[in-house]
Amino acid sequence: MITFTLNGRKVEAEKGTTILEIAREEGIDIPTLCHHEDLLPYGACRVCVVEITRGKRKRVVASCTYQAEEGLVVDTNSERALNVRKGVTELLMARHPNVKIIKELAAKLGIAEPNPRFSVENDYCILCGMCVRACREIVGAHAINFAERGVTRRVSSPFSEAAGDCIACGTCVYICPTKIITMQDVADGGAVYPGGRDSLGPRRIIHTWKVNAEMVPCRVCKRPFTTQAKIEFMQKRAQVPVPIEELTICPTCKG
Repeated sequence: MITFTLNGRKVEAEKGTTILEIAREEGIDIPTLCHHEDLLPYGACRVCVVEITRGKRKRVVASCTYQAEEGLVVDTNSERALNVRKGVTELLMARHPNVKIIKELAAKLGIAEPNPRFSVENDYCILCGMCVRACREIVGAHAINFAERGVTRRVSSPFSEAAGDCIACGTCVYICPTKIITMQDVADGGAVYPGGRDSLGPRRIIHTWKVNAEMVPCRVCKRPFTTQAKIEFMQKRAQVPVPIEELTICPTCKG
C-alpha cells in the first residue's frame, strides 16, 4: 500500500493504481472522454488532467495513465489543471460543436459556445480511439485503425474499403461515445437490380466500415442474433473446441 495526498486529504491505495481510479473510488469526479474500464489506459483526450507535486516540482499529468506514488500530492481541480481542461474542451467544441458529450463537458467547465478564435467544424468522431482499442483489445479482430496524422487523423477500415477482418460483432458500435458508428440488422441484405433482386437473407450491416455480414439464427427461437463471421472467429480463437451448438443459441434462450 502507498499513502499520498488527494485534494488535501491523505489517501491509501494499492501500488500501481492510477490517480483516476483512486479519485473515482473516493467519489471525486474527473471528466474523461477516451477512458473505459474494460480498455487499457490511453491518455489521449487530456481532459482528465490533474496537477501533481513531487518534492518541489509541479506538473500536469493525465490521471488515467499516471499511477499514484508514495508521498505524491494531487490536486484534481487546481487552476492550472482546469485551464488545461478548458483549453482542450474549447478545441473539442470547435471541432465537435454538436456532439452531446462534448457539449455536456463544456457546460460543466462554463463554456457555452465555441471560442471564436477557432474555425468551427462539424465532426462527430472525437478520436477517442475506443472503437479501435476495443476491436484490438477486447475482440482481437484488428479490423479498424487510425489513418493519417495531425488534423486529418481519422478512424478507418483498411484503405477505406470494406473491413475484411470485421466480424460484425457490434462492439465498436456499443462502445462509441458519440454513436457515430451505425449498425443495422435487416431481414434481407440483398441488392436490387433492374432485372430483379439478389436475396441474401438476414444480414448485419455496419455502415461505417462498409460491412454486410451473414447472420445466423438461434437454433431454439430461430431469431437471427449473431454473424457467421463471429462464430468462425470464436471457434478459431478458442483454446478448447467449442461445439457449434453452444455458439448458435442466443443469450435470451441460454438464460
